Amino acid sequence: MSDLSFGRPLWLLLIPGVLVLLPFAWVIANRAFAAATALTREPPRPRRVATVVLALAVVLATLAAAQPRWGERSATVQTGGAQLVAVLDVSRSMGATDVAPSRLAAARTALAETFARLRGDRVALVVFAGDARLRFPLTRDLQAAATVIETVEGGTLLLERGTSTASGLDVARELFDEETSGGRLVLLVSDGESLGGDPAASAAALAAGGIDVLVAGVGTPSGGPVLIRHPVTREMEPLLNDDGEPVITRLDEAGLRAIARAGDGRYLGADLAALPGAVRGHVAGLDQATYGATTISLPIERFHWFAVAAVVLVLLGTAVEWRAFARWRSAPALAVVVGFALALSACATAAYNLNERALEALDDGDLDTAIELLYEAQAEDPRDGRIALNLAAVLDQAGRYEEAVSAARRALNDRDAEIAAAAYSSLGHHLFALGEMEEALEAFTEGLLLTPEDDILRRDFEVVWRLLH
Repeated sequence: MSDLSFGRPLWLLLIPGVLVLLPFAWVIANRAFAAATALTREPPRPRRVATVVLALAVVLATLAAAQPRWGERSATVQTGGAQLVAVLDVSRSMGATDVAPSRLAAARTALAETFARLRGDRVALVVFAGDARLRFPLTRDLQAAATVIETVEGGTLLLERGTSTASGLDVARELFDEETSGGRLVLLVSDGESLGGDPAASAAALAAGGIDVLVAGVGTPSGGPVLIRHPVTREMEPLLNDDGEPVITRLDEAGLRAIARAGDGRYLGADLAALPGAVRGHVAGLDQATYGATTISLPIERFHWFAVAAVVLVLLGTAVEWRAFARWRSAPALAVVVGFALALSACATAAYNLNERALEALDDGDLDTAIELLYEAQAEDPRDGRIALNLAAVLDQAGRYEEAVSAARRALNDRDAEIAAAAYSSLGHHLFALGEMEEALEAFTEGLLLTPEDDILRRDFEVVWRLLH
């Protein structure tokens, strides 16, 4: 039982106290026996056995209250969420500054904020101009996805000149998992200018495949000049037409609405500030596709063995020495001690049962019920680091990263170094998911100080360190 641990180790401090008080209880029992013999003139019987039996009962009840556990049970958590493919226009017209600082920069910021609002979903990015390219496939790493979006520049991706919205939508359609029918969404972000292909037909193909379509506009009806970089000075300047006049690009809302209608979707307008909330609300209403599973460990509680043994000893001592109990003045106090220890054991029983019910909910793929039960278990036993870690893991799977951070912090001060190190590792991952890179690195560092031999924790530390440096 090398993995033996206790959920409430402080209760073990009572055991030496019981052993110290045992001689005094023995003396008191002898005096009580002598007094009883003098009154009844019956030959003395070995009633001192009750003293030892009850002392053992107190020890066993205290062990039960300390929540001994060894061994682990595994639970499989189904990972699910929506699948979102963002299709971003990076044609030359997106460099116009009628939306500050530019259409493309504003679109990048809006998409990054949109990804930050998602929880447990997968995202991908397709960029298009005269043709389309995949920037990254479907991923749950929303922080990395947002970082990539911020680096997208117009005309830097070896794309052909022009604007082919249809090609972007066609590439997006091919990205979704064939095995999942629900939770699929394409978000088109463009100024609406399209010079090639049939975007309405491409949008209709998305709808026919059961893929939702949202369209967001970028720009203003009054528009602005198309800007290009001068080949010599490298300064941005207006693109001129054959008459020497600046080429003006304007938001084509009619065209964007037509694309949305063809895809049985919705046009969200050109207010990019509202884009993150609108997309998050739509994603929340989608069927959640299952695309993976994570295995977590739950401790196996063994307290009930000790609790049952304590109850058996109390009943045995009572049956054998019932008369003696009636004459012992110290018996009520001893009974209170036993009752108190067993009551504490009952509290452990509640936490254990809640933990077991949470495991069953996880096996059924019911994350919400599992979270609720683990919160109740934590309320019953707020010092149990393993319950806190299990709660943090399930909250993370549900995309509730802020709550996962709070749950993981509860286990940081656990007396078991392995649990504390696991808490720092858990905290680091939740902070990473929230984009708190420096705090995540600090958490991984603290975990390595506790368990420097943990190769997985070291790898996580190195990954974050490279991202920051």
